[in-house]
Amino acid sequence: LEGLDPEQRVAAGAEPGPLLVVAGPGTGKTRTLTHRLAYLVAGRGLAAERCLAVTFTRRACAELQERLDQLVPGDARRMLVTTFHGLGLRILREQHEAVGLGPGFRIADEAERLELLGELLGCPEREARRLLPELVRRKRARAARWPDLDAEASEVAGPLARYEAAMRKRDLVDLDDLLALPVMLLAGDPAMAARYRERFGFVAVDEYQDVDELQYRLLRLLTTPDANLCVIGDPDQAIYGFRGADVGFFLRFTEDFPAATVVRLTRNYRSSPAIVAGALQAIAPSTLVAGRELAAMAGQDAPARITVHQAASDLAEAEFVVQTVDRLLGGASFLSLDSGRADGGAEHGLSFADVAVLYRTDAQSGPLAEALDRAGMPFQKRSHDRLGDRPAVRALVRALRDPAVVPGPPAGDRSLQERLAAAAAAATDDMAGAAEALDLLAPLAARCGDDLDRFLAELALGDEVDTWDPRADRVSLLTLHAAKGLEFPVVFLVGCEDGLLPLRFGPRRSPEEAAEERRLFFVGMTRARSHLFLSHARKRAWRGSVREAEPSPFLADLEAALLDHARATARRRPQPAATGDQLSFL
Repeated sequence: LEGLDPEQRVAAGAEPGPLLVVAGPGTGKTRTLTHRLAYLVAGRGLAAERCLAVTFTRRACAELQERLDQLVPGDARRMLVTTFHGLGLRILREQHEAVGLGPGFRIADEAERLELLGELLGCPEREARRLLPELVRRKRARAARWPDLDAEASEVAGPLARYEAAMRKRDLVDLDDLLALPVMLLAGDPAMAARYRERFGFVAVDEYQDVDELQYRLLRLLTTPDANLCVIGDPDQAIYGFRGADVGFFLRFTEDFPAATVVRLTRNYRSSPAIVAGALQAIAPSTLVAGRELAAMAGQDAPARITVHQAASDLAEAEFVVQTVDRLLGGASFLSLDSGRADGGAEHGLSFADVAVLYRTDAQSGPLAEALDRAGMPFQKRSHDRLGDRPAVRALVRALRDPAVVPGPPAGDRSLQERLAAAAAAATDDMAGAAEALDLLAPLAARCGDDLDRFLAELALGDEVDTWDPRADRVSLLTLHAAKGLEFPVVFLVGCEDGLLPLRFGPRRSPEEAAEERRLFFVGMTRARSHLFLSHARKRAWRGSVREAEPSPFLADLEAALLDHARATARRRPQPAATGDQLSFL
């Protein structure tokens, strides 16, 4: 428990039993969670094999594992640190016979599911794509009520049964099965559920505000009301409602676990006082944390204000980003120095890796990427979508599994990396897309060696942002959802316009949707350590046309005293005065 602040120490050293930690942004959430695990193992004698830590992304898992390796190096690798889907996959691997699967079952990608559904129903891909979400909804609803089902008939009950039978015949599951099948299995077999509860004597859940109904039910099956369960998160950072997440499970934790201890972390070690103050003002109208407190403990030498910029268009907004990065870094090219746009003095030793540009939709990245490319600034672009959903990635994986394209067994003379390179070289329709897909998949292939099954399983479970490289000296272009959990000295939050942030959902926004959009703005602001730029454009190209745009209403909630309104101007170096006769070259 050494090195923790008083609030973190109370949370990490709490007595066994249910524990709810409400952790604001930058308050040391991951630090507290890992110290809690380490304390129970090293200080309270809990066997490491009985510890289960669950989070939402492979990147978050890697960070948890790395910190545990430093705290309890002899025990860390005996703990199970995984994602919810990874936990479901492990249960299905162990209990595959009980759900009618073989030991080598595989996770189908979307293209395989659509093809199978089209064959079963004799319909084109467009119709299969329309029906698939309804089948998923029905499957999840059935698992959530299992085994207490009603006898209601459904127009998709027949197609669902046929689809699942065909999947089992091919020894396939989909992503939703990784949660639905374990929930149904444990709910229908209390003895098996009891064995898993005995196996995992301590359960920790990161980002608990983002659990959905099936994840919540799986946790309840693995715990009892007095269980040694620690959940940590912040309801004001609940931003995954579009994926089915329900912040209500966080808010009712003390009802589900009446003996729970509640601890709040309120010291922010990430952002400057101006950024913390602005973020609190932004979230105040719809905060879910009564008496929300957040005290800035760092960044006292950072700018005293948040910069707000109005651009003429989305193209001008991109140029503002490039010019400002150029100035902060002291000039990224000889042209910058020669024109006087930058003076060669980087602020606080900043580099490209210290800069992130965040936006609401992936469609906004085009002008930004083009402007950075023209300026010769390296960047990496990531979204929060599934990595396997990228068309170029799907095409590369299909080629990898096709012996006619990439011959040779997976464990043959060539590694997965070499076979992926051969698949990319064979691409003729989209060479640029294949090269980008190869760049994204190469690190995963390197980790998996020649194990194709492991490679395909991890690919199916991973988000695109899992491939973000924190060591690369590049500007990061990220959707706001992908930026969750990251932090940067310099953050540009672009597109702060009504209709874009908050994003409009049809003619009207429900109160729940509007509140989640505000939480997304809060998350974006609190990614910044010292420099925060909020920009909006008067005109923006959107879905094939150019439209007028108004500033986001969220900006109106920020006090004027916190804001600095800036213009994009190319600062030129003054020319030195003549000191004597100048000889002509000619």
